Amino acid sequence: MSSSTIACARCTLGNHYSNRFCVGCGLPLGATAPDVEAGLDALGPYEAPEPADADASRLIQEIAQRCGFEASPSSHGWRLTVPLQLDRQQAVYLGYAGTDPEGRSILSLVSVCGPANDRDTRILLKLNARSVEGHFAIKVLRGEEYFVVIENLATESAEHLDASGLVRRIAEAADGLEDRLSRGLDLY
Repeated sequence: MSSSTIACARCTLGNHYSNRFCVGCGLPLGATAPDVEAGLDALGPYEAPEPADADASRLIQEIAQRCGFEASPSSHGWRLTVPLQLDRQQAVYLGYAGTDPEGRSILSLVSVCGPANDRDTRILLKLNARSVEGHFAIKVLRGEEYFVVIENLATESAEHLDASGLVRRIAEAADGLEDRLSRGLDLY
């Protein structure tokens, strides 16, 4: 008599087919992947630009259009879909991220890589030491911790930015980790 198991999309632990949740990490079973739509929350809670910085919304839209990638409104920002090699694609979210301690408006570029795990955290921190653009971080999206690649920019520095190149490099870094975490799946 054969017994069937369901592999968890997050930790890959085999679970008895009658389990509703993974016994290893608690992720609901039955789906073939972690919450693929979690990226919609990547920009975090909406914080409207200061009235003195009315150009922040205009600048976000201008950068989204200047990139040359497929752009669509998402939550309180834009979702840029970047085509990559091997018919893969990666979503990068662009939006307003509040102000820094000096009161400058911040724009954020965020790309989701996959569910966070303790095994890869130290490796990513070491990679951050060599990163020039976009850093690995952990964000809580829909109650779950996810690895993301994030780049925050002051609005003044974003006006003359090579937006297309920056977005592509963030997408490539995020997709590289996503490929490793998901064992080749293209989820985000």
